[in-house]
Amino acid sequence: MKEKKITVWTRNFIILFISAFIINFGHSLTSNLLPKYLNMIGLTSTLIGFIISLFSFTALGFRPVSGPLIDGWDKKKLYIIMLVILIVAYGGYAFTPPLPVIVICRLLQGLGQGCISALALAMATDALPLEKMASGLSLYGIGGVLAGALGPGLGITIQEKFGYTYAFMAPVILLLIAFAMSVLLDNNYIPGTKIRFSLRGMVCKESIVPAVLVMLAGLVRGGLYTFLIIFISDRNIPGMSAYYYVNAAVMIISRPLIGALADKKGLHFPLIPSYVFFALSLVLTAFCSNTWQLMLVSVLNALGYGTAFASAQALCMKVAPADLRGAASTTSFIGLDIGDLIGPVICGALVDLIGCANMFLMMLIPVALSMALLLAWLPKNMHLVKPDAAG
Repeated sequence: MKEKKITVWTRNFIILFISAFIINFGHSLTSNLLPKYLNMIGLTSTLIGFIISLFSFTALGFRPVSGPLIDGWDKKKLYIIMLVILIVAYGGYAFTPPLPVIVICRLLQGLGQGCISALALAMATDALPLEKMASGLSLYGIGGVLAGALGPGLGITIQEKFGYTYAFMAPVILLLIAFAMSVLLDNNYIPGTKIRFSLRGMVCKESIVPAVLVMLAGLVRGGLYTFLIIFISDRNIPGMSAYYYVNAAVMIISRPLIGALADKKGLHFPLIPSYVFFALSLVLTAFCSNTWQLMLVSVLNALGYGTAFASAQALCMKVAPADLRGAASTTSFIGLDIGDLIGPVICGALVDLIGCANMFLMMLIPVALSMALLLAWLPKNMHLVKPDAAG
């Protein structure tokens, strides 16, 4: 009898994969166009960083509730509710409203995406076989990182040709498609499951160190995402849209290969080289002066931040007990929220003090801290990250 092939491509996984692209497309589009819009109306770099970080304010504030909800309530219903919140938030951006309305929309966006990102990651992990977890989560992450790479470029193109209203309406239309697809999700909710509002239900202790790695990567990303487009525009370097397309192409090619390698060697294995690429991308960004250098930055960033973030987040899920995947996912996103919250503010203040180029060089510090923390944590936790370890 022929052995049944193990696959990650179940109906739930396919729906969540497509939705991950849609949800992250809206996030990346607004996170890159919003600084441009706020800069256009004359706000300082520090204030721009503060408004962008408001997303993480509500996302982080809701984490203590979202973890227990994910593990103890109906995931499908929660998923649909959060999609509706995101549709309302992006709909508010669509007409480039005055600053107070933008602030409210940014807070709503943080609430919706803060919960749905952790929820979808937990649902995707539940849909994967143990022996395919690394490659499955790497594939799942392509939806998000592809959107992160394509969203800004497409957003800029739409905004330049048609204006901000049409650019912000693009994620609204896509989210309506995701809403329709969410009805087809299998509901694995077990009636009688209790919501545990306890520290253990909110934070998975096994995932704390990997979540710190996520936080440090997110902090650096805050500087790149918020100020890269302004920095490149000020230097009159063409090719910003191409930057995101090249970034996406490298991620599409590298992610499955890196995931397969992690399934064989362990989720920690790709992290060290990713930090080296990450550091190189920051140095080259600071000295970038032409389009070819910008394209090289794009490649290095895909192999650096793209791999570091995905591997650290997958590590959070791998080391967690199966019944605490919601808490592990939440712990991972708490790390990302903190990084996204403080990153734009710190980087904005650094830009005002020492300039954009020097700010990018200063971001080498959290990259170095990440590598040091991983090397210190691994010896006592190798049994959790090896390929055959079960959560």
